[in-house]
Amino acid sequence: MKNILLGALSSAVLLAGCSKDQLPQASFDLFQVETVTATAGDGTATVSWTAQAEKPRPLDYYVSWTPDDAQIEGGDATVEAGQHALTVEGLTNGCTYTFAVQARYAGGLSMKVTAFATPKSTRIAASNFKAMAGDGRVFLSWVAPETSLDYSYRLVVSSASDDDRTLTVDSGETSCLVEGLTNDRAYTFALTCVYAHGDSETLTAAATPGLIDPFVATPTSSADLASLRQFELCSFEYNPAYFVRGTVASVHWDFGDGGSSDEEIPLYAFAKTGAWTVTLTVTYEDQSTESATREITVSGLAWSTFPNAGYQKASQIAFTPDGQTLYTISQTDKKLIAVNAITGQTRWSYTTDAATYGAGPSVGTDGTVYFGTEDDGGSFYAVSSTGSLRWKKSLGAKVQAAPAVTSDGVVYALANDGRLYAFDAASGDERWSAVQSGVGGGVVVDADGTVYIGTSTGIWAYSADGQLKWSSKTAYAVTERGGSLALHDGALYAVLKASSKGCVAVSTSDGSELWHYETTNGDCYHPAVDGEGTVYFCEKNGYLYAVKRDGSLKWEDKSATSYIYSGFALDEAGTAYISQYVSPFSLLAFDASGNRSEYTAIGSQTMSPVTIGPDQRLYYGKNGEFGAIGLPHPAATSGWPMRGGNAQGSNSLK
Repeated sequence: MKNILLGALSSAVLLAGCSKDQLPQASFDLFQVETVTATAGDGTATVSWTAQAEKPRPLDYYVSWTPDDAQIEGGDATVEAGQHALTVEGLTNGCTYTFAVQARYAGGLSMKVTAFATPKSTRIAASNFKAMAGDGRVFLSWVAPETSLDYSYRLVVSSASDDDRTLTVDSGETSCLVEGLTNDRAYTFALTCVYAHGDSETLTAAATPGLIDPFVATPTSSADLASLRQFELCSFEYNPAYFVRGTVASVHWDFGDGGSSDEEIPLYAFAKTGAWTVTLTVTYEDQSTESATREITVSGLAWSTFPNAGYQKASQIAFTPDGQTLYTISQTDKKLIAVNAITGQTRWSYTTDAATYGAGPSVGTDGTVYFGTEDDGGSFYAVSSTGSLRWKKSLGAKVQAAPAVTSDGVVYALANDGRLYAFDAASGDERWSAVQSGVGGGVVVDADGTVYIGTSTGIWAYSADGQLKWSSKTAYAVTERGGSLALHDGALYAVLKASSKGCVAVSTSDGSELWHYETTNGDCYHPAVDGEGTVYFCEKNGYLYAVKRDGSLKWEDKSATSYIYSGFALDEAGTAYISQYVSPFSLLAFDASGNRSEYTAIGSQTMSPVTIGPDQRLYYGKNGEFGAIGLPHPAATSGWPMRGGNAQGSNSLK
């Protein structure tokens, strides 16, 4: 007891010496507030809280706010005891702030209770502003802002030879035909949304009348069509100033490479390089047609290696659903990195307080990325496709298992104390939670919404509303750090720690064991499953296995004895790829019979599963960088062909 009192006294002395930092004091009569919420506004945030019931009234409340950007200043304020809300103004839009509330008593400040908010501008601008030139006229189009506020558009038309003219466009319009222009004269068009409380950002577009194209093709990675790359999404839109015979009723696009679309504004990516003749056919209301063509040249892939990426330890590379952005987590740099998959350039990075060793990213249908970290509080993040924090939760224990995210907007996170959380993907609101035991190994979701978790003490199944469906009768020790589960055709596959050995398949209906293939004595990692139910996995000692659906060995490779933390990725031709941890540091390829070959040398050790991207390249992370190399075949479309089940790492069939 004396040691405990001494510790408390030491803490009090330290806190007294740092009083200018408003730190809480060690006392049993400093009652912290009950709950804190932070609601973001336009350059503002409103912080509200509730006091604990039947506790002494404090002298006042101390509120502080800290931005996640070191270049932006935070602040603090004192609030009267009778008030339980504060609106903070002058905040930076797009920056996430941590708001902390402490009750002040005569004896000092209580413990902090925190909440997060990211102010955003309500003066939302239009988007996708385009100018298409015709004969003496220019057709403008845009996408309206997503807002419930009243606004109008201000359109300024300017050129070097004419005075500016300003037009007012009603908010119900998303296009405008500007006539009476001079051919061969360059014009600039500036579009601004005008709100009662101020103007939005101004968008600009340029066009020269007389230079008439039948349609506009705009790459998603740049505005330069001359640099269009393989697998880069390109937006196609017909020019109403070109097709003037009547009202266009429908369109048909033939992209020249075998692809086509009947969408008015399709998104399309060319899978092969070369010059392609795109043909657009419009059908007018009188059923007459008119066609026009344009040649588009597609260049090869722009990059193969991304340097200065830290070390991707057990974290696979994951893609947005459109394949244009990839995410990777650097364990050494403690950050999530978003990279333009077409150009190889960094889009943004998001730094966390703790490392992530195992909990790879899972990507939602809107490009939001979800991941956990290994701080003691178990921080779990939802970061938007633009790099801003959408929400953050503390799970109470380290997060080493990759999350699962479903197409209907639910995120499942498994902490290292065996607690499973179901969150609303958009808001972060908790839908339900359940408690088991053991270190978290993996969480996956079946097509019917059933959720399966594996820990170091067993396997469990839950319904989508949180009801326990079954528990495994055997206390399987599922391997921690990452994606240790896979699903296919009524079977749940789990790789096991050395104490349990190997890989087990259990029935998804009742958890009964279908088979258990025992390996030597090393932890096993990252199962991948082909369309026939064969499961591929690696053992920490370097042995590799392919076990058939009935539990019999298809093939094994014991030619290496080094630690391998990697995981397989399977292509549609039945080839299995994996990376080596030790010299000669190669990407290995195994055919359907298990014949091994070196696909390419990568030069240094790797500890992460490989991914086959939407661009038909094999992505691998290693010590200091990550890279990609082309494959003869795309990823398999059946089974569970890579860690996370797909290129998004969603860990979900739903």
